[in-house]
Amino acid sequence: MKQKLTYFRRTRTFVLSLLLLSCMAAQGQQQPSRMVKGLVKDARTGEPLAGVAVLVRGTTQGTTTGISGEYAVSVPSGSTELEFSFLGYVAKIQKIGTAHTLDVTMEEEATGLQEVVVVGYGVQKKANLTGSVSVMEGDDINRRQVMRASSALQGLSAGVSVVQKSGQPGSDGATIRVRGVGTINNSDALVLVDGVQGSLDALDSNDIESISVLKDAASAAIYGSRAANGVILVTTKNGGDEKLSVTVNSSVAWQRFTDLPEFVNGYTYMKAMNTAYENVKKTPLYSDSYLADYMRYKLVDSDRYPDTDWQDALYTGSGFMQHHHISVSGGKKVNTLASFGYQEQEGLIPGFSAERYNMRLNSRMNIRKNLQAKVLVEARRNNVVEPISAASIMSNVNRIAPIYTARLKDGRWGTGYNNGNPVAQANDGGSSDKTYDFLRATFQVAYQPFSGMDVEFNFSPKFSNNYTKNFNKSLKLYTPDSDEPVLNPAMSSLNQTDAKITENMLQVILRYNKEFRDHEIGILGGYEQIIYKTQNISLRREGFPLVDYPVMNAGSVTNWSNGGGASEWALLSYFARANYSYKSRYLLEANIRVDGSSRFARGHRFGVFPSVSLGWRISEENFMKSVDWVTNLKLRASWGQLGNQEIGTYPAYTTMSMGPTFIFGTTPTAADGAVQKSYANEGITWETSETIDVGLDVSLFRNKFNMVFDLYERKTKDILLKLPITGITGLTEPYQNAGVVRNRGWDLELSHRNQHRDFRYQISFNLSDVHNKVIDLKGAGPIISGFSLIEEGYPINSIYGYKALGLFRSDEEIAGAPRQTFGDIAPGDIRYANVSDRNNKNTVDRDDRTVIGNVIPRYTYGLNIAMQYKGFDLSMLIQGVGKVNAIYTGDAVWALYNAGKMQRWHMDYWTPQNPGASYPRLIADSSHNNFQNSSFWVYDASYVRLKNAQLGYTLPERLTRKIWIQKLRLYVSGDNLLTFDHMPKGWDPETRSGDAEIYPIASTYTFGVQITF
Repeated sequence: MKQKLTYFRRTRTFVLSLLLLSCMAAQGQQQPSRMVKGLVKDARTGEPLAGVAVLVRGTTQGTTTGISGEYAVSVPSGSTELEFSFLGYVAKIQKIGTAHTLDVTMEEEATGLQEVVVVGYGVQKKANLTGSVSVMEGDDINRRQVMRASSALQGLSAGVSVVQKSGQPGSDGATIRVRGVGTINNSDALVLVDGVQGSLDALDSNDIESISVLKDAASAAIYGSRAANGVILVTTKNGGDEKLSVTVNSSVAWQRFTDLPEFVNGYTYMKAMNTAYENVKKTPLYSDSYLADYMRYKLVDSDRYPDTDWQDALYTGSGFMQHHHISVSGGKKVNTLASFGYQEQEGLIPGFSAERYNMRLNSRMNIRKNLQAKVLVEARRNNVVEPISAASIMSNVNRIAPIYTARLKDGRWGTGYNNGNPVAQANDGGSSDKTYDFLRATFQVAYQPFSGMDVEFNFSPKFSNNYTKNFNKSLKLYTPDSDEPVLNPAMSSLNQTDAKITENMLQVILRYNKEFRDHEIGILGGYEQIIYKTQNISLRREGFPLVDYPVMNAGSVTNWSNGGGASEWALLSYFARANYSYKSRYLLEANIRVDGSSRFARGHRFGVFPSVSLGWRISEENFMKSVDWVTNLKLRASWGQLGNQEIGTYPAYTTMSMGPTFIFGTTPTAADGAVQKSYANEGITWETSETIDVGLDVSLFRNKFNMVFDLYERKTKDILLKLPITGITGLTEPYQNAGVVRNRGWDLELSHRNQHRDFRYQISFNLSDVHNKVIDLKGAGPIISGFSLIEEGYPINSIYGYKALGLFRSDEEIAGAPRQTFGDIAPGDIRYANVSDRNNKNTVDRDDRTVIGNVIPRYTYGLNIAMQYKGFDLSMLIQGVGKVNAIYTGDAVWALYNAGKMQRWHMDYWTPQNPGASYPRLIADSSHNNFQNSSFWVYDASYVRLKNAQLGYTLPERLTRKIWIQKLRLYVSGDNLLTFDHMPKGWDPETRSGDAEIYPIASTYTFGVQITF
């Protein structure tokens, strides 16, 4: 903590010094000046440019060009340069000399039509794209100072759903879905970092140059069997200009939970428990005399009459975060970017923390004019620490009643409830320490034997090591009247695992691009192989006399154990792509990939994944030439097939489980052996996803307004399911290709940017709709797990339970309704609908469960606003989802469930004196009617959130260059600042369905500085 305070004081002193320097510079006297005037024109068309900002470099003096491109500016004596800047054009610095007239031409930026977009195994002009590709620039991602890069994608792209379900340090990365959930199995998108499969959350966001999301089959088919759930291409930064530069980005931040449930005090809880007991005809737990004593003595004898605020006792962590990143770039013959990043995140709960070290070296070498080489090296170390019973801690803080003791007055740990004390567990119950080391290198050689031809060779070895140390420390818990501790658990135990992974990728890619007259052709072909191997070892001992010395040899040799395993898989691929363009007007692209996977048996290993797409640039037709305000108008259409091999390593093979002990003979004789536990199916093969996409791209007024719209249907067939077999075999079901899932939807992206004098702004909005439906399960359904259902005709993982019709308000209503089978029913209980009425029983039972909600959002949207005025900049991100549900169960919403606590909003419970209550009558029976999964507990989980706001100020260059600083920017930023939702008090809408085992999502407040030397 002392080091953090020292860091803060040094930062404060540095900032104050800069501000003082600014004030001193502002006292300078004005110099004599002269007028310089001229015209500014477009370099390509020769047309005048209105609204160009003209600034005397090194000063705040400037003007903007008029409607005819003319300007006139007063130039102080001693100033030698003018800076011209205009949205959509490359900024230009022009020496003045002694001239009084200076005409300037400006080049358009490589944005809009000329923008180059990263696609599979290469790049393409955005104007020539025929597939659905969404691009996010590194600047947009870095506006949010987040610990995990996946969270920074939220709200930036239509069709890309990003949900952060937890705020736990090291586990607060987001789940990314591209155009919905396409399979019952693994629905994760393929993430490629500089062409090699990787993790988005493993990257320091400062190293990201751009991200391309390949959303349809036409754009993703080049990745074949790994692309069924979309592809995310991440390009990291390179060395940039030849000039050497050093950039430092440093920030500190603090967190607080976005929302927390509010609970009643101990006295109110006990009164409510008595009511709950009386409602099921049981004797009340707490006598009137005890309640009176409780109120009399709780302030003076908290050990025997506790009124514990478990949240206040547990949530004592600092929530401090820091992120520091330094990069050095430049070079001519060898252009290099070297960067180092460090992140630390302390939890708001003791025992939770995470830190990460990132190192990157990207070097490009021009060996000869037609021979280049590239070396990319990435290394990192992650350390994540959490209490050994993290889920239990999060559950218990939301369920243990306030009448149980967390800590006695003398400092000893109290017994909590049933010898479970989450505060003791978090602070003194041992920890799970996870260390992940990663090293990857990519060696690339590119050779151009003749014009238009490029041969590229890539070799990328990867090594990682995942080490986990779990020490479950035996806690000593005490009651107020005894010095003998209760041990929980009875003995301390230590588990250690160590897993090593190697993955080698080899690629050979040939590209040929040629333009002749009105024709452009591009041909790409390649070969790729990936070999993946992993091996692991595990050790366990229990009984540690010295609980503060958790070393394996310090444990008892009684009941010790060890284990280990290994697995491997390989993928062999051939791929090709052909592009054709006529007059940049008619566009055609075809892709094909052949993948062979070791996960399938011989005869079923290879799959073929083709795609074709067409584009028509209507704006290039002769009849559109006179419509000069239309920059680009393009229709797109595509069809393609993709695959999914993420089905486990050996599902097609008969495997044996080693280690069972068999007993033979009348005299027991033990022998080690192996046993088959499941059927294998050698006939299984790829899941196949087929997508049809129709799109429209519009750019108006020199790309100041842009629109992209896509309408699509994606159908995933041959989904691997475990179809039922007779139980007499004693084996679990084999996988079979059976299921079909369909996603239909549309994506819309709108953007507008403009400039007026020194004021620039950019606004973008994205909206997407996806409708998910299970088409066929071949008899495997319904698949029910808790409140989740997979069944034909409904979205994947639909919410399943009873349809609630409100509360019974009288005995007459109960008598006139179908009989309910969950305990004795009385006024104030939840009334369920008789949906099926099978066999005319007029009874509500398990057969009456039905679909009561959808956890897959229909609509996702984001609004991004960025503004700049002179040195100030402001950005905001508003993000949300619509038409989605969440169901909460257990301690999250059920009052007094299994003697759990009670939230304040539960106080509006039904009684004869409160017949219009919003909450059912209180019940002390966990199997009662009111504690069933039903629509009564299903909430509208749609929300609108001010996801991020950032305000920054860049000091004038005339000040910073005096201290050898090219750019210095100070900023403040906030994340998860404001939310509008329909959830019960205390539950964040992003956490979605479930019980109370949730590390709450946090708001973050960041202060940072960016310096370029």
